[in-house]
Amino acid sequence: MAAEPQVYELLAQALLYPDAAFAAKMQARFQALPVVPPWAHLMTDALCSDALEDLQSEHVRLFVNTYGGAPCLPYESVYTEGRVLGEAAQEVMALYAHWGVQETSEMPDHAAVELAFAAQLARLQSLLAAEEERALARQALEKLERTHLRVWLPRLADGLLTAGLPFYRALGVALQTVFGGKEAA
Repeated sequence: MAAEPQVYELLAQALLYPDAAFAAKMQARFQALPVVPPWAHLMTDALCSDALEDLQSEHVRLFVNTYGGAPCLPYESVYTEGRVLGEAAQEVMALYAHWGVQETSEMPDHAAVELAFAAQLARLQSLLAAEEERALARQALEKLERTHLRVWLPRLADGLLTAGLPFYRALGVALQTVFGGKEAA
């Protein structure tokens, strides 16, 4: 079942590197939610308690580099194929191209990119004039969730539950709640 576009946008933002405006961007995303779920309250509280430098260090440790390898590489191909830029990346690139999405600064199967695309598809469902076009956007979003997001994001979430900072643990709970996993059960 597809989420609201604001949910996808919030989760995408949370997976990006926390720059100086990160807290403000996250607060704007929280405020844009039509209904604030319990996991969003966890994330908001944690964001207020974690210093920016700590968030940056933990982001790098989790998603980019650490001794022995980053524990939560944010790429679908890593979880589904055990390698970077695998078939999953090619599949989502083809889907993006079909919908006219331009290249991004991240790899195509990065969690934030896939979630931002899901947000675009969710928004299109209400913006497109023709019912047939809205149905195509809905079907594309359902397929993206079924064949990509729900396949690997719960596994990324499992890794985040062991994060050193409350914000990233709360992000793990959010991903499991939205896309399925232990916490959602």
